[in-house]
Amino acid sequence: MVITVFGDTVVKPGKEKTEDKLVEKLDPILRAMPGFISIKAYRGEDGEEIGIIRFDSRQSLDAWMQESLHAEAQNVADQIYERFWIQTAETYREYTWVNGKHTDGDLTHLFIER
Repeated sequence: MVITVFGDTVVKPGKEKTEDKLVEKLDPILRAMPGFISIKAYRGEDGEEIGIIRFDSRQSLDAWMQESLHAEAQNVADQIYERFWIQTAETYREYTWVNGKHTDGDLTHLFIER
């Protein structure tokens, strides 16, 4: 099973460097968390950036949410961001389709960072 966190942030003008420093601190902690699978970011033509973080379980996601530096960052988010949204999704169904063959099953291996 994969727990996927989707998110979008809008940084306050002039707070870009502050956010960059925060991300630099949090990124290695996130990647070292037990149950972490991957993180990706995509930017749309309109400038909106969507982040996708995957964990192997709700417990792993909960541990990240309670990680001390991440919890501290949440307390100062209003000083850095104009707005953000987070959406968490639990896998309902997963399958692949390759060359006409449909295969059901756990697809975690497709997302693991190398």
